[in-house]
Amino acid sequence: MLRWTRAWRLPREGLGPHGPSFARVPVAPSSSSGGRGGAEPRPLPLSYRLLDGEAALPAVVFLHGLFGSKTNFNSIAKILAQQTGRRVLTVDARNHGDSPHSPDMSYEIMSQDLQDLLPQLGLVPCVVVGHSMGGKTAMLLALQRSQPPP
Repeated sequence: MLRWTRAWRLPREGLGPHGPSFARVPVAPSSSSGGRGGAEPRPLPLSYRLLDGEAALPAVVFLHGLFGSKTNFNSIAKILAQQTGRRVLTVDARNHGDSPHSPDMSYEIMSQDLQDLLPQLGLVPCVVVGHSMGGKTAMLLALQRSQPPP
């Protein structure tokens, strides 16, 4: 027997001012930043493939797993774009595929990479789908959203 459960909402305190863009959350230096004096990691320009679609519809963004790349989603991205008319973005995370490599590697900085990329491409708001590492990055990105879904 199925039962309905109450949905839990996280408090919004500390997630930044409410507005139409992503909140900027401070990023802690990763443990791999070594002897750089605790410098804050910087977002990298990620490699991506954007399939064209209707700009009025929210785009779908696919994030791959630990040993993957943007090509993992080629088939599903193509079909989804054709059947729904949405823009579909597949992204190589930092240190994966064709994206730049950096000693800084954390979910926070991977989320920050996306927070820089998505507005540049005009893909805010969007639907984010992630597998494994990409799923964790997607969850953190969702928690950092400054505006709750309608």
